[in-house]
Parts: sequence; C-alpha cells; structure tokens
Amino acid sequence: MSKPEAAVAIVRASAPEDSVLLMRRTVREHDSWSGQWSFPGGRCDPEDESPLHTALRELWEECGIRLDEGALVATLPNRIARRRAGRFLAVAPFVFAVERELETVLSVEEAAAAIWIPAHVLRDSQRHRLQTIPGFPDEMLYPGIDLNGMPLWGFTYRLITDWLDMGPRCRPIEQAGFEAADLVLQFLLSHGLPLEYGWRPDSEAAMRAGVTGEIPVKALLEQFSVPGVFVPAVNRLHVRADRIRIAGPAFEEYVIEATSFEELMA
Repeated sequence: MSKPEAAVAIVRASAPEDSVLLMRRTVREHDSWSGQWSFPGGRCDPEDESPLHTALRELWEECGIRLDEGALVATLPNRIARRRAGRFLAVAPFVFAVERELETVLSVEEAAAAIWIPAHVLRDSQRHRLQTIPGFPDEMLYPGIDLNGMPLWGFTYRLITDWLDMGPRCRPIEQAGFEAADLVLQFLLSHGLPLEYGWRPDSEAAMRAGVTGEIPVKALLEQFSVPGVFVPAVNRLHVRADRIRIAGPAFEEYVIEATSFEELMA
C-alpha cells in the first residue's frame, strides 16, 4: 500500500464506561465525507512530522482535545478510503487511550457534533443492518448503525468493525462476499425465479449468476435490511428489477442478472 495521505485518531476512554469518540463532519460542498460520522482526522500536511502527528493535530483542531504520543496504544494497518469523486486515499489509523471521556470543543468549520459512544453499542449486532443512505437511491443499501438519526457507515464503519473484530472471519475474505451473494441468489430461487445459470467467473465482476423473471425488489430489500451476520460481509447491495450488484468486504463485486420471459421468447 502507498504511503498514508491521511490519518485518523481513534480515542478510547475507560470511564465512566468503555467508549469511543466520534464526530459528525460539517456539511460542506465537495467534501466526500460531508455530514458523515467519522473519527477525527484529515490529510497529512507537509509540516506534519508523521501521520501520527497528523492524527494528533486533527484531533486538536477538530475536537479541541490535545493528546501526545504517550497516549498512543496501537497503530492499525493502513486502510483505503473510497471517495465519491477522485482517487482513493490511504489512511493511517491510530488508537489512543484516555482515562475518562474528555470534553470536546468543536471547530464549527470541521465538526457539527461529537459523541462518546459506548463500545457495547458498537458491538451490538442487532444495531447493524443494511440501510439507505441520504443522497443515494433507495434501492442501494450500505451496512451501518443509526446514530442520532444519521447512519454511521462507509470507511468509518468498516474501520470500526475490523478494529472490534466484528468483520467477516472467512479466509480468504472474498469467501464472505461470495457467501453473502449466494444468500441473495438462494432468496430469489426460493421466490420462484428459475436459475438460468449458476455462479461463474466474469470479466466485469468477481462472479456472475443469472435467473429468469423479475426480481422482487421490495421483498429482497426488506429481507436483507434486518440485522444479522449478513451485514459485515457486504459493502453495498444495489437492487433493481433486472440486476443485483453485491460488493463484498474486499470490494469485489458479484452480479445477479434477471432475464425476463419476454426476452427469452424473443
């Protein structure tokens, strides 16, 4: 992976209970993470000595919390953050420990809100589900947790689930994505759609399968919007009447195509 271009600070407090600091980013035009829940963090500046110093600087600038290197307890593997536009970013996550939840003094230009969220809330599997995200089509679901009416999703959600060891345990990890995609296929077959062809390698996706008939969009979205082990194995579920795209935990894609009876008779 390339040298980190950004860093985030995961601040964990011991009292009054095990909790983690999250901030909701201020809504700003051209910001790929505008309005989202995230860890304090941002791009590395030339003046920063290292990505660690970037994380500490951003924590101070955005949330008014000043820590030093002595609070560092773990350096997590660099992660790739995908943006709505532009190339991906390599992000360095750092974990800091503090004795108690610290008061935040937010920079209104950067942060609209901040909360200390109990770790048991993040670990509660019944809070994790595939859900719609503001600004995206209703037929497109992403894994996340609802926090005060705003979903925690995307890069921060994936980082949290991996850090708390809640991600897929399959190795290779792509197996988890395939198993999730096959659950979707089995759901369609159970609803009477005949199998046209089973999973096979595809030049435009990891695997592709085909069914005959119209995909029951509403029923499928309702089925896979409930909490369950399915959630961490999916990065995106996009459902249409003629095609389903499932993005797995390694960003690999599985496609299920539906051929109408009229097309078969043509």
